[in-house]
Amino acid sequence: MHSVHSTHSAGNVRGGCLESEIGLRDTVRFQDAEKYAAYLKTPSGGLRSELAWENLRRFLPRDAAKHRALDVGGGTGSASLRLAGLGHDVVLLDSSEQMLRIARQDADASGVTPRISFCHAETGQLRELFAADSFDVVVCHNLLEYSGDPLTTVCDIARVLRRDGVLSILVRNRAGEVLKDAVKSGDWRLATANLTAETVVDTLYGNRMRLFAPADLYEMLARAGLEIVAERGVRVFFDYVALQSPADATYSEIFQLESKLGARPEFFAIARYIQLIARRSRASSSEVTGP
Repeated sequence: MHSVHSTHSAGNVRGGCLESEIGLRDTVRFQDAEKYAAYLKTPSGGLRSELAWENLRRFLPRDAAKHRALDVGGGTGSASLRLAGLGHDVVLLDSSEQMLRIARQDADASGVTPRISFCHAETGQLRELFAADSFDVVVCHNLLEYSGDPLTTVCDIARVLRRDGVLSILVRNRAGEVLKDAVKSGDWRLATANLTAETVVDTLYGNRMRLFAPADLYEMLARAGLEIVAERGVRVFFDYVALQSPADATYSEIFQLESKLGARPEFFAIARYIQLIARRSRASSSEVTGP
């Protein structure tokens, strides 16, 4: 998914007009779940999911059978199926029934359905649905871009994460958006505007979504009582090469190079997506109340 135009906001990430623009229910925003499922099967979509998973996998608890995972806004279940495949008991939470239907079909085909609970709910219901310290692993990929209040969402996630648990957050990177417009789209006015834009419109659904800089996430995680243990860039260069359907061997080489670049700070800063792996800080309480 990529943007077609930007919107500036003078407020912060929780401010009024911006919040109302993008804080819509997913059931309204994402009517066509098949479209998203098809995107994840493209080289770009697959690379995003696979790189994010590999970055998270290295921090997962070793004995999966004894651990519980939450996939917040997990959509068609890409991360949930992988977690369940390792033996985790997974709760896949999403507000789109269409997304959950596809996830269940894929889980049935993979034989992991018994390990996944499909929860049709809004992200704002986390506090009423789950007790504090409920999960060893929480995945929050490409959700905060659409959250009406991302800080509260992160605080609610921190609350349900156990003390020794691990959280993975993946969001659209503002610097990557600027670079994409300058290099790929050749729209230098848009690239300049996106240096300070709070939101852009993606081309897959035409939805307004937030952009984040690393500093935005650092601040939110700190306020939620979370400590960052790793940061990775996802899709550093692939968007700028003319490869619609790379052969398996070529894709493997791309994946390996993307993995290496994403682990380096200078490339993390310009990737299309930024991913942070975090844990509860020792000084934090499970009862994080948010702003």
